[in-house]
Amino acid sequence: MKPVAVITGAANNIGLAIANQFCQHYQVVGLDRAFQAEEKNSGSAVGPFKKVACDITNPAEVESALQLARTLGPIKAVVNSAAITEPRASIKDISIESWRRMMDINLTGAFIVMKASMPYLQESQGAGLLITSRAGKVGYAGFDPNPAGTKAHYCASKAGVISLIKSLAIELAPCGVRINGLAPGSIEGTMIPKELWAGLAEKIPLKRLGLPLEIAEAAYFLCSDASSYITGHILDVNGGTLMD
Repeated sequence: MKPVAVITGAANNIGLAIANQFCQHYQVVGLDRAFQAEEKNSGSAVGPFKKVACDITNPAEVESALQLARTLGPIKAVVNSAAITEPRASIKDISIESWRRMMDINLTGAFIVMKASMPYLQESQGAGLLITSRAGKVGYAGFDPNPAGTKAHYCASKAGVISLIKSLAIELAPCGVRINGLAPGSIEGTMIPKELWAGLAEKIPLKRLGLPLEIAEAAYFLCSDASSYITGHILDVNGGTLMD
């Protein structure tokens, strides 16, 4: 029987690509608040993976979803892809409500998911993966620093995820659990308007945007036995726009 993988943010874009990719090797349970409410308790098996309605900022919903996933078998991988962003804005124009919402979903949500997952991953000697961003490393969401629109709240939330990854990796290594991160660059079909793709591609060393599938393949590598001696690492998948 295939082991179980739990993927958050699985309704679209990168999260959906990861869920579909993992179906080749895992029984996949995809979590997303966009899934239908009636899927919350039993899950829906329509499509290649089981879909469960879940808000990652709600600890009770996350725990319930993980318990459902565990009924299928040991949970060997947990990938947190759920996140939000907003248009560029100066910090003076970012409301405290926007700041708190960004932190609640992108950072606190990641903490809730990983905290609830720890007993299951320790049981299986599994791996956790958190999707962060190039923006969490450089402090701005784009190719050039722009004080008029750095998305400070988004960048700060993703920087927090990077520190969370490293802390979890250190704490859980003695338990045989690996925790890594993946930092995508500009990816087709995500939050970048299509009319900007050509201009962005010119600034990327590989001269194109990435594909959700390329993120999904990197995610699978970091959760698989092929990366068994890698933990606490943030893998850049950005076409060469950031090399560190």
